[in-house]
Amino acid sequence: MHSAHADRGRRALPLGTALWLATSTAVAAVIELEIQPGQKAQALAASATASATATASARTTAIETAATALQADARLSGKHMTHELHWNGDKAASPAPPKPGSWTEWIADFVRFLNDTSRILLYGLIATLVAVLAVNARHFVQLRSWRRRIAAAAAVSHVRDLDVRPDSLPDDIGAAAWALWNASQAPAALSLLYRGALSRLIHRHEVAIPASSTEGECLDLARGRLDAGAQRYLTQLVRAWEANIYGSRALSDAMGEALCTGFTTRFDVAPAAPGTPAAPTRAET
Repeated sequence: MHSAHADRGRRALPLGTALWLATSTAVAAVIELEIQPGQKAQALAASATASATATASARTTAIETAATALQADARLSGKHMTHELHWNGDKAASPAPPKPGSWTEWIADFVRFLNDTSRILLYGLIATLVAVLAVNARHFVQLRSWRRRIAAAAAVSHVRDLDVRPDSLPDDIGAAAWALWNASQAPAALSLLYRGALSRLIHRHEVAIPASSTEGECLDLARGRLDAGAQRYLTQLVRAWEANIYGSRALSDAMGEALCTGFTTRFDVAPAAPGTPAAPTRAET
């Protein structure tokens, strides 16, 4: 009953109130119709602006991405990678190459230049030294040969009446003297040995023996030019020569054999340094 009464109260609104409500509704509708087109235009413009902004932002992002990719491309960066083969250890031993245009590069180039130049100078110096040594050795040999020829030309051919020229003597003086001794020609054997000893002193040991030298003078001139063994042998040979030729003393066959065999050992071998001791021969015992 109460709700029915309320419904009847709402239906029984005053007429003025109903008219006011209807008028207000109509005015609101008209205002909405007048305002709604402008708001829709603004909404459409804002939407278009947002869409253009989003499109421009996406395009900018794409351009930046493409530029970054181009910068990262090794083929367009101006740099390239090369591969070189090196021996093991070269990489650790060789320093890192300097940056182009830096002062270290200039220093490295200068050091390499000095290194190459020093090698060339060293090789040239070695070649020059070898050439100088070769020329000096050749001149030294020629000088010695020339001195020997001069000495041989200036040397006497005879000491008293004994022929001391090398070409007047046999090749093996000791063997030839021993053959004469066995043929009972002791004076001839001793003469051959003495002539051979004087010839060796003059032409091999370069002892200046005058043509008028006596036996004692020859011994004095030979001192200091022969080793001890050769000096003793020469003294025994001179004493035996004087005893047989001047004293007419006969010598034993053992003495003759020792003198003949000792000649090759003392005078036909390479001359030893003066004062060098030597093993005694049978004639020295």
